Amino acid sequence: MFNLGASFFPRIRLISGASQNVRFLTTAARVTVKPLQSRKTLLIDTYKDLMDKNPVVLFAHYNNLLKQENSFFRAQIQALGGKMTVLRNQLFQVYLRNSHLADPCAPSAKTEQNRTHPLLPLFKGPTAAISFSETDPSQILKFLKLLEKSSDKMFVVGARIEDQVMDITKLQQFKTLPSKSALQSQLLGVLSVLSGAGLVKTLEAGSHSLYLTLQSHHDNVEKPEDK
Repeated sequence: MFNLGASFFPRIRLISGASQNVRFLTTAARVTVKPLQSRKTLLIDTYKDLMDKNPVVLFAHYNNLLKQENSFFRAQIQALGGKMTVLRNQLFQVYLRNSHLADPCAPSAKTEQNRTHPLLPLFKGPTAAISFSETDPSQILKFLKLLEKSSDKMFVVGARIEDQVMDITKLQQFKTLPSKSALQSQLLGVLSVLSGAGLVKTLEAGSHSLYLTLQSHHDNVEKPEDK
């Protein structure tokens, strides 16, 4: 196993403030497999917080990153509006198997665990999560372009975007889509047209045609003396 240096593992600093950043359940009412303030419990709580608060999370494997390379990737990802978090694979898999439960750290039977979670097969090497707080395909596009220059030092193996798990093929398609705000603007434009003169004309067309048809029929059957 290669040594990435202490700077590549900020989780020690993250754990020291995890109790401030992660919304825990009431201590008195919470039962966990490991002690509440243990490192494993705090990490799983951190993973839950990461997945709950970020609609876009990409998972990438990294290889032999030097200290300066690690700093470069972190700075570039931050510039794109994202955050890079190194994961403990086994603990993240524990979270995934129990993520559907109210408390992933609570004791659970194997029958209650989701052992077929689609993200589970991704964690077979050193893995980092790149999270974004907004669903913006342009951010993913820029990030993937960044990795193209990394000489396979880091590469994406899958993603969770909102409620969908995506492989590389789907992710390549997703990165070309407009942003959510752009799609909302387009939808508002369509609705604005429909709710304006266009919709009025559409609604009036049927009644106007019906009126002309009835008037013509009335004129044809009306007796001359009635006129």
